Amino acid sequence: MKTIISTVEVSQTIQKSEFISYLIPVKNEDEAKEELQNIKKQHPKATHHCSAMVIDGITRSNDDGEPASTAGLPMLQTLLGNEMDYVLAVVVRYYGGTLLGKGGLIRAYGSSVSLAISKAELYTEKKLVQCHATLSFDLINVIETFAIKKATILDRLYTDKATYILLIEDESLMDELKELTLNQIIYSNVEEKTTLVKL
Repeated sequence: MKTIISTVEVSQTIQKSEFISYLIPVKNEDEAKEELQNIKKQHPKATHHCSAMVIDGITRSNDDGEPASTAGLPMLQTLLGNEMDYVLAVVVRYYGGTLLGKGGLIRAYGSSVSLAISKAELYTEKKLVQCHATLSFDLINVIETFAIKKATILDRLYTDKATYILLIEDESLMDELKELTLNQIIYSNVEEKTTLVKL
């Protein structure tokens, strides 16, 4: 799954028609409909405002007056082919007087979305584990040496023992640390977190 966190806008001219593409991050269908209305307001004189969206398994596409399946569908297929999610694509067309034909329209709308994706900063979801790791002071070196490879140390708390708050990228690290400390490490407050990382 790939997504974006900021809107992308690009344009291209194909046989005198201008195609302005937008890729917009959206959380749900209502937000997508609102964003589409905003773009229609920005381009009231455009000939077409074609759209496609992918939101957590829900897919929609709209040809907005272009011949059936020549705009919305190729846009949607481009989003799906690039494994995009939580995104709305809108291609605004200002007709330039030259008919493109069905094949030409499919290529124009598909390539407009491809162009926007190529200009976007893409992110993907990564599952991480956050936990507290408690151990005796004589074992601190084990955590300090090995945790930096597969985890981020968020905090260090010192009482009668040392407690590290870790954000772990690879859960196998937890077993590794257990082995290295001969089972003298205690994990608590273990929770899964999902974060977006830039591709």
